[in-house]
Amino acid sequence: MRPATGKGKTRAVKEGIEGLQDLSAEGRMVLRTILEGFSIPTFVIGRDHRVLYWNRALQELSGLPADRIIGTREHWRAFYSRERPCMADLIADGLQDEISRWYSDKYKKSNLIEEAFEATDFFPALGSSGKWLRFTATALRDAEGNLIGALETLEDITEGKLAEMALRESEKRLKTILEGSPTPAFLIDGSHRILYWNRALEELTGVKADVIIGTGDHWKAFYKERRPCMADLLADGRLDEIPRWYGDRYQESKLLDEAHDAISFFPDLGNGGKWLRITAAVLRDSQGRFFGSMETLQDITETVQAEEALKESEQRLKSVLEGSPIPTFVIGRNHEVIYWNQALEELSEIRAEKIIGTKNHWKAFYDKARPCMADLLVDSLLDEIPRWYVGKYLKSKLIDDAYEATDFFPALGGGGKWLRFTAAALRDSKGVLFGAIETLEDITARKLAEEALRESEKKYMELSITDGLTKLYNSRHFYSQLKSEINRANRYRHPLSLLLLDIDDFKKYNDTFGHLEGDKVLIRLGQVIRRSLRKTDSAYRYGGEEFTAILPETSGEAAMALAERIRSEFANESFSTWSITPVRKTVSVGVAEYDPDEELSMFLKRTDESMYRAKKKGKNRVYFGGKGLPPEEEER
Repeated sequence: MRPATGKGKTRAVKEGIEGLQDLSAEGRMVLRTILEGFSIPTFVIGRDHRVLYWNRALQELSGLPADRIIGTREHWRAFYSRERPCMADLIADGLQDEISRWYSDKYKKSNLIEEAFEATDFFPALGSSGKWLRFTATALRDAEGNLIGALETLEDITEGKLAEMALRESEKRLKTILEGSPTPAFLIDGSHRILYWNRALEELTGVKADVIIGTGDHWKAFYKERRPCMADLLADGRLDEIPRWYGDRYQESKLLDEAHDAISFFPDLGNGGKWLRITAAVLRDSQGRFFGSMETLQDITETVQAEEALKESEQRLKSVLEGSPIPTFVIGRNHEVIYWNQALEELSEIRAEKIIGTKNHWKAFYDKARPCMADLLVDSLLDEIPRWYVGKYLKSKLIDDAYEATDFFPALGGGGKWLRFTAAALRDSKGVLFGAIETLEDITARKLAEEALRESEKKYMELSITDGLTKLYNSRHFYSQLKSEINRANRYRHPLSLLLLDIDDFKKYNDTFGHLEGDKVLIRLGQVIRRSLRKTDSAYRYGGEEFTAILPETSGEAAMALAERIRSEFANESFSTWSITPVRKTVSVGVAEYDPDEELSMFLKRTDESMYRAKKKGKNRVYFGGKGLPPEEEER
């Protein structure tokens, strides 16, 4: 059954409101006037629980037409699979004590309205996959205070609820990643309070998470006196203060945006202090808003000590390397492998006895012969480093004649590994080069976590600017892009045009064939627009059945030709419905060319006026408003 329209709907509304016999005639007229213009889904029941009013917004939300529901007690069908009271029913019967039975911990008393209660719940039968609704029910009383019925309003909060749930899930994933990571890490918010302090950091510092989380005392784990950690400086945007606290042992991260790396010695950690490699990164949500900064710390004490020992004695080098947990190899001046430690045996799955004395160390990392970083240093081919490690290397801040790099090695392990490796030239007491050492660190887990985080942020960003139905950009992104294009047009004095498209008689089509068929029309128009545009153009779903396209470097005449192509192609599209013959739809298009230094709002207004003139002149046509107010003759 279709929703009541025209006189039928007016009669249904009037008869429903007239059912409030205990309300004065003036009161009934006022209530009917208010409710008829109310855009919020609303229904009214009398003391006998019969529906007196069911507004258009609620028809759209529930899919139940007013003329089918008014006069019945079947309003529950809009929300539940079997008969049960709505909140309005409980209030109409004065059964406020029963609300907790049906709505448990989902309700509260309204702070705004007396005798009103609010609740939030999920309704799986609404829409294609259910909807979250916030609803308020309030008692209706006559002039003498007698209870004559109840009114219930409903608000669709599905989008906000899903975003809230996604945020909680994202935070849960972040906590899981941090808790399960073998790398010590902590996370602070903008007020420098600790949000996370993982188990690896507990072991490194001896400070338990339950003692430190919620405080701003993370500095106590590393320093005797209060001072900022790297994460604090990033949280406050005080990047110019980093050199003050970390000297020249810091750099911008090569892996992450808005991140910095540093190496520092912490004398109070462990027995005799520890060298730590620190990475701090700013964290932002999908809309680019700051919500915290994270700091990861890697104990590189053994690496630093090993490298310092190597400078003092080659003999001492051997003992250090043999017991080092860091994968390491050493080659001589002739590129033959001198040392290949146990950690590297485990990483490469190549035994030391198979590789020492050969020049085959490349086989551990590559599928064909090529130099490792250590080979380039042995031959003093520093100019060759960019050829083999372009964009992946930097000069070591710790060691003379040393370079660091990060790369992916597909042949390592089951699915490849990310390694950070450092190669340093080895010289004797006279400064003569006799070989090179290369140490390797498996950073696969961290790299995958970083890539997953970046991918997640990218996905959320794309979702935030994309219309879910048509896959075109949404109206929020439209305003941002149009502002940018206007600025560019004004700067370079280049042309800019705008299209505004509106599907003709779309509401009638929806009412006739239903919203699912209507959605197919919206999707098809989005496809026609997308394939008609150039790479430099962009299309958006402006709202409802309205679409818009920004055409940089395009005059009004060229924009009009493009609009005509879209209109013509869409008019030839055929839609199969329950109708015997295929249905065709048309679109009216308004075109306007930007007038230099014109305000954005005026540009939009002219485009909108052009579209309405296209409608007024018979629809299924293109109207070009030119510059200034649209003249009558600019039409196709």
